[in-house]
Amino acid sequence: MPVPVLLADEQALLRDGVAALLSHSTRYQVIGSTADGRDCVRLALRQQPGLIVFDCAMRGLSGLEAIRRIAPRCPQTRLLCLSGYEDSRWVRAAFDAGAHGYVLKRDGFDVLREAIDTVMRQRYFISPDIGHLLVDGLRRQDGPSFATTGALSAREREITQLFAEGLSARDISERLHVSIKTVGTHREHIMAKLGINGIAQLTRYALREGLTTLDP
Repeated sequence: MPVPVLLADEQALLRDGVAALLSHSTRYQVIGSTADGRDCVRLALRQQPGLIVFDCAMRGLSGLEAIRRIAPRCPQTRLLCLSGYEDSRWVRAAFDAGAHGYVLKRDGFDVLREAIDTVMRQRYFISPDIGHLLVDGLRRQDGPSFATTGALSAREREITQLFAEGLSARDISERLHVSIKTVGTHREHIMAKLGINGIAQLTRYALREGLTTLDP
């Protein structure tokens, strides 16, 4: 039986390219494709794919947060991050969240194919061009990875990301199907936990911790 694969990336062209690559192999079958982190979680929990190829910086619910939710509930699923970020903190954060591999989008299909085959052999993979960054970062111990948002709950991290991306309390309440009062209570708890005041500081925190990139 081919390995069922779920693709999660905001760029439709990239998802189509990866799907085309995998279509040439009888070992893999793409069973789902999404541009949304929350939808990625829903599909993963329902379909239990053998492999998820994901981007760590999706809007709505970041890829890192999606993987934090998926990894403990889909222990048999292999998780491969396909990212445009070469900062060692992104690499460390992806592995901290539960990823088994990290590939740069500029690497090309040959490296991606090798990465997929490697993680499916129950091994770890990191792009050859950034392995030294991870090692150098560990040697320097130059600060925590983005995964230091543990003080916040999963819902609080999600709301932090949405506020940082410019959504209003009403927008967030409609998206998450909760009351505006509940959103306001979460915001107060978040700011109290982090010791910050105002959306500007919350946005800087979200950027620093990798909850959002604010890319156009």
